[in-house]
Amino acid sequence: MQNDELPLTEVVDSDRFARAFEKHGVDFGDEEGVVYTPAITLWALVSQTFFAGAQRSCKAAVLRVASLWATLDRTVCGTNTGAYCRARQKIPFELVRDITRQIAHDAEAAVSHTGVDEDPDVNLSSRVVKEVRVHANGRRVLLLDGFTITAEDTPENQDEYPQNPVQKAELGFPILRYVTLISLYTGLLFDVAYGPYSGKETGETALMRQLLNALRPGDILVADCYLCTYWLIAACRQRGVHMVMKNHYQREDHPADAIGLREGERLVTMDSSSTSIVDEQRRRQTATGNA
Repeated sequence: MQNDELPLTEVVDSDRFARAFEKHGVDFGDEEGVVYTPAITLWALVSQTFFAGAQRSCKAAVLRVASLWATLDRTVCGTNTGAYCRARQKIPFELVRDITRQIAHDAEAAVSHTGVDEDPDVNLSSRVVKEVRVHANGRRVLLLDGFTITAEDTPENQDEYPQNPVQKAELGFPILRYVTLISLYTGLLFDVAYGPYSGKETGETALMRQLLNALRPGDILVADCYLCTYWLIAACRQRGVHMVMKNHYQREDHPADAIGLREGERLVTMDSSSTSIVDEQRRRQTATGNA
């Protein structure tokens, strides 16, 4: 942020911005002397994410643009936020999404999957980093996880992303559910899906379906036990994607037909006709109750 230019100019060049703007039909502010071109507007928007508190505001973003203009010996624009906010609304979400994906793919291609960091993350030992990268054999390792965020409490947001249904009306904020794919090696976002917090087709599994096309043959998908389902395993196998995840807590850890490999490891074959121990136990309990 101490640079004379706005953020990410060394990562996203002007040609990439131009191609993205053309693809999504973004062509406002192209007259001579206009301050808020698509590129400047997007740079200012990104700059807001690097701060907290007052420095994250639209006013602060406008002041940063004014500072840039002064550095470039150009006429300093006014500091009213209206023009910037109107320009920001013209930047579609899909445009930002496309550029984010491109940066992630470029970084993934540039990073060495077989090297070992001299100073790895504080939560990972050098041995763990080396073991993961060696066994990945050059494959991408993508972390799948979900989370929720609250949105501004407006009628429009409540209509599209209702509050938690267990809360009384007007006592909760609109909630969005997100599922993300993040690179283990770079920490960059490969893709994201989002929707309402509750309702039909709003769970993490349903949102994950929207991200399947981001996976490539040979990828290694890491997820928690909540997503350890036959459906996801079959969908990934069909795409040539490997998975690492804990067994679901309701699924039998020691099925009768499992083949022991070594301590803590078993080989289990699943198919669409397989019946889980949990389902079998539920049927027995139901049958007993009916009897």
